[in-house]
Amino acid sequence: MIYNYNEDYQYDSCVSQGVCSVNPRTSSLQEVLILYLKLASYYAIKLYENGIQDNDTRNMILNTISILVSNFEFSERDFKVITEGFNKTLPALIKKYEETCKGNNIVPECLKSILKFKQSSDIIKSIQFGEKEFLKKNKSLSAQTRDLYKILFVLAKSVCINVLDLESFGIEDKTGYISILKLLNSLNTDEHDKDADKLKTLIEEISVIDNTLMKTLQNVKEERYGAQQLCEVSYSTVPGKAVLVVGSNIRELEDILEAFKNKKIDVYTHDEMILANTFPKFKEYKNLKGQYGQGIENCLLDFATFPGPIILTRHSLYNVKHLYRGLLYTTDFATSKGVIPIKNRDFSQVIAAAENAKGFKTGRHCETLSVGYDYDKLIKTVKQRAEKYSGIFIVGIGAYTLESKAYFEKLLAKTPKNILVISLSYCIQRENIICLNACFDTFAVTKITEGLAEELSIPISVFFPKCDRHTISQMIYLNQKHNINIYVGKCTPIMLNPNMMITLKNLFNINGLTSVKKDLDEILKK
Repeated sequence: MIYNYNEDYQYDSCVSQGVCSVNPRTSSLQEVLILYLKLASYYAIKLYENGIQDNDTRNMILNTISILVSNFEFSERDFKVITEGFNKTLPALIKKYEETCKGNNIVPECLKSILKFKQSSDIIKSIQFGEKEFLKKNKSLSAQTRDLYKILFVLAKSVCINVLDLESFGIEDKTGYISILKLLNSLNTDEHDKDADKLKTLIEEISVIDNTLMKTLQNVKEERYGAQQLCEVSYSTVPGKAVLVVGSNIRELEDILEAFKNKKIDVYTHDEMILANTFPKFKEYKNLKGQYGQGIENCLLDFATFPGPIILTRHSLYNVKHLYRGLLYTTDFATSKGVIPIKNRDFSQVIAAAENAKGFKTGRHCETLSVGYDYDKLIKTVKQRAEKYSGIFIVGIGAYTLESKAYFEKLLAKTPKNILVISLSYCIQRENIICLNACFDTFAVTKITEGLAEELSIPISVFFPKCDRHTISQMIYLNQKHNINIYVGKCTPIMLNPNMMITLKNLFNINGLTSVKKDLDEILKK
């Protein structure tokens, strides 16, 4: 089996159950947390300008953004933990700034804030407070400015994920953290300073920093686990106790496999975690059996049918109020109702739960999936064939919907023979089409596009069939390169809503997909 979609697949729990959406209650609480982030970033930058980094503030900012990444339903307990952390950290931060100014004979520039410390941990009052702030912001800002700030915050989440993932490998990246501070502090500007061109420039600068972080993270992974390889990944299950690991942080998967390696418990990956199978190091773990389920779009069914505990690694994108409860665990900073926290890499509770769960009684045989690609071989092949073509199409990771499948299969069929297509998901057999299966490896799109843009002078059109937490950052980054056109399919509103799409089109020349004929005509004219 080469491509990771089911021919009859039509069910999308993201859409049907709102698993990938944010409810009004959560949105209001997020507004409160954003106010804290704005205030903390202001004083953190002020201290940084004086050569001081406050680690308590750094941890609060990164952990809070990592929570906003997950977009789950805040529990009262977790919201209190976060706000109480800020209520403790911020007064000390402000005092440190004032003392630093006094020691340097500088007049402190304090920021006015509507936050009242120690009064925002009440969940009902916080919802009301956040809702008022949300409505006030919508009233005072233009639609375009609101969209630019939403885009900025999506970039902040992407940077945060990459910074924290690097930290899981023992690497601290100050550039990424400072870019987050600058981004958050931009929210503190007066209304007349909210200039679209300035925000656009900031967005482009941060997208470059973020993509540098992605490259660094990829290099770190390959240094630790070996260069990624093309491999066959099993979708079969075998009789026995089992645990499912969800998300993208393979460093956490390594910890889990180490904890389970002497247990009679099999480990299966889900969603993006399948990529761990492409690194040679993970072949050493005999209890890593392969991939289970269809991924985030079908997580309701996947989680409900898995007969053992499920570990949500950091930044796993799930609104768990709709999900199967009872055997959900997480390593994240905060936990939703019904999810059990894992602290200090202690997986003893999960091991006990797996041993007591029913496990797979008979197992099920499925075809294997070819995952990965040889980057050097691909670039060499394209360079050898490039003189035959006037342009290149790069099709990214596929969306598991019949609509998307129909669009891209038609696009591949209708693309002129003088255009070379490199498809990382959808495929038909034609001389001008190179089929890969990067399978959730979203960085592959950037890596391949950049590599070809450096080697060749012909135009490149990049298609993003769906969005993940890094897609907007990748699109804006690649859009700054010469001779590259960007197109994006329908995305869940949590990632990219229609209004944001209009702003991306108007300011960044990033295009939404329409019809195959119209899109092809537009590209070929260019």
